[in-house]
Formats: sequence, structure tokens, C-alpha cells
Amino acid sequence: MIRPLGFFSELSPGWGLPLDGSIKDFVNPTGEPDEAEIIAYLRNGAGIWSEMSAGPDVLDPEDPGLCGIGSLYTDGTWLWREDLPHYLGKYHLSLPAEFVTHVRASRYEAPEVTDSRLMEILTQDLGMDMN
Repeated sequence: MIRPLGFFSELSPGWGLPLDGSIKDFVNPTGEPDEAEIIAYLRNGAGIWSEMSAGPDVLDPEDPGLCGIGSLYTDGTWLWREDLPHYLGKYHLSLPAEFVTHVRASRYEAPEVTDSRLMEILTQDLGMDMN
């Protein structure tokens, strides 16, 4: 089963995955010392779903907005939205310790995800009919 990461109640679409709560509860004044490497890991995940969607930064109404917010990325174990690196970099969100440990153990290198694993996530975890 895929582990959702950063699906907050203010963000749409939520893909029907369990929500982590309000993004406001995860904001910190500073980030992890290796935050840039964690952001790079998130940006280098395997693209599993791409949308031409756009939306606001839900924490900053003055921000010009974000593109591809409904797009999804994965490392085969975790699944996140394309906008998670933005929120992590700008607001230093707290991420689950298990995910941060996973990223550090991988030496910040997102693994290649096989096509069969991507299809499994789409069909079994996200319930998409690919026929």
C-alpha cells in the first residue's frame, strides 16, 4: 500500500487519500538542516500522474499561484503532490519522521520506479480504471 505524504485538508484534489490535517499545523520557522536535499528528492520522484491544473498558495494569497498542483509523484513507497516541494521550501513543513529517515537512508536519491509498480499504485491504491 502506498503511503500518502502532504495531502492536507486545504489542498485539492486530495485524490480520496487520507488527509494529514491542516497544512497550518505543519508550518515551522526553519527547516531541517538537509531541507534542500529533501526537496530535491521530492522533485526527482517518478511522475505518476500529470495535470495542467493551477491553484493558489493556500498559505499566501499574494503568491501568483502554482502550476500542476494535482500532479502526483512517487518513489514507489510514498506518494505526494507536485506542490509539496514548494510548501516544504517556503514554509518548512514538518514531514513524518519515517519519510525523512527513508529519504536520508536513500542518500537523497529517489529510486527508479518500475512501470508495473506505477500501474499498481494507479489501479490499486488510487482506484483508477486504466482500461
